[in-house]
Amino acid sequence: MVTLKVSNEKCTGCRACEVACSYHHREGIFNPRAASLRVCRSEKEGKFSIILYSDMPEEERQGRFPCDLCEDEPQPVCIKYCQPNAITIEEIGQ
Repeated sequence: MVTLKVSNEKCTGCRACEVACSYHHREGIFNPRAASLRVCRSEKEGKFSIILYSDMPEEERQGRFPCDLCEDEPQPVCIKYCQPNAITIEEIGQ
């Protein structure tokens, strides 16, 4: 099985992953609130983290699309546009 792997230490908070994901799901509309992931910033620590759809509370999933790993693309667009390589593909259970 293939899933997304997040390295929060590499995330710079640019949110390109959110924008690209929402564009993929909304067929040409940029709306990060529809993305399958969310970039958060800890005000206290000044660090960023990426929350995947599967890890979001149920109420936060409303209006968002479950991750389909961009099945109609050569690679997930969140990975394609993540310049610091904070999101990668991971094989699990193999």
